[in-house]
Amino acid sequence: MVEEGELVERLAPLIEERIRYKIVRSIIDALEEQFYPPEEMFRAEFVKRVEEAEKRVKEGKSKRYNYDEFKKEFLAEV
Repeated sequence: MVEEGELVERLAPLIEERIRYKIVRSIIDALEEQFYPPEEMFRAEFVKRVEEAEKRVKEGKSKRYNYDEFKKEFLAEV
């Protein structure tokens, strides 16, 4: 039979690892919600423009933008 102290020594690291994983996972989930909002939060106009751009790329008609051009074209001033 396994003694209580021995059992605690074997299980404690496993429990600690599981708790650590759950904490880290919840932090990552919270951060993802902040930085990657669900699609329904995107402006409909933005989604439409992305779909149009995907269609142009599939047709072989794509554009290149530098950072400032991209900002001007796709990021609305609020």
